[in-house]
Amino acid sequence: MAKHISFLVIALVLNFFNTSLAIPVTYNVLSLGAKPDGKTDSTKSLISAWAAACGSPRPATIYVPPGRYFVQQVHFRGACQNKAIMIRIDGTLVAPSDYNALRSVGNWILFEGVNGVTISGGILDGQGTGLWACKTSSKLCPSGATGVKVLASGTSPNTDGIHVQLSSGVSILRSKISTGDDCVSIGPGTANLWIENVVCGPGHGISIGSLGKDLQEAGVQNVTIKTVTFKGTQNGLRIKAWGRPSSGFVQGVLFQHAVMINVQNPIVIDQNYCPHNLNCPGQDIHGTPATPVAVKFDCSRNNPCTGIRLEDVKLTYQNQPAAASCANAGGTSSGLVEPTSCL
Repeated sequence: MAKHISFLVIALVLNFFNTSLAIPVTYNVLSLGAKPDGKTDSTKSLISAWAAACGSPRPATIYVPPGRYFVQQVHFRGACQNKAIMIRIDGTLVAPSDYNALRSVGNWILFEGVNGVTISGGILDGQGTGLWACKTSSKLCPSGATGVKVLASGTSPNTDGIHVQLSSGVSILRSKISTGDDCVSIGPGTANLWIENVVCGPGHGISIGSLGKDLQEAGVQNVTIKTVTFKGTQNGLRIKAWGRPSSGFVQGVLFQHAVMINVQNPIVIDQNYCPHNLNCPGQDIHGTPATPVAVKFDCSRNNPCTGIRLEDVKLTYQNQPAAASCANAGGTSSGLVEPTSCL
């Protein structure tokens, strides 16, 4: 009888131990020193709550009560022992009002190497009013993007690296962009855009468009793309538009000094409308496409492409001459152009 009782006691202890591990634990940032006044730095409190939750063997909740909590750059690192962490925000996390404060680190809130994390509710206040006030007052504001790294899986959908639209005078320099979509996408209303010394891949390349979706639409003009390397991308430079009447247009695009490495479609214009006598040149482009057709201009019959110029283009497929395909496209070629121009 005593033996059965001892087994029962052991079973109860084990059951109590397993049950205790399943009971969630909550880490309230207020109890760790956070202040809901929107001014006191609560970064350390949030990091302390994360460290406790990450190392806990029990499911854990990091709780941010109502109020405004000033938080500087915070990095939530894994790997965690805990695979069930809930971050419940009933308040507001407030970023630094000085937009230069995060410039050196490149991000405000970063999760890295974590699994099983859920974020519920709350408001993230990025304090963008400071930057917009700078713009509206015509003061010296940050311009362009330099030294940017954008990294996403090559299979991740709808992950454009940088999108430019309704903007003028933007520069993207010395950057590396890896995505599952366009490395840079250029939308209607873009003018005087300069892209230089950019490495793109994986991804869909650099795309202008899509354009012409609406009958009345702003155009894209004066775009320079030079000294760019494409690695394993679906496209190099692509101009894409709806093949129907629209006030939208593309003009003054210079694509120069590009290297293609295992690119499926190095140069593509797809259903694009280029206004008459407006240059869309491609100069000094060389490399190895991943498909036999290296240059493809597939334009609308009703709104054909005109004013295209190819100069010093050399693209080979498996050490053999590649092909070019043109439909409803017109223009000129000069210098060495391989594949043979179809314009």
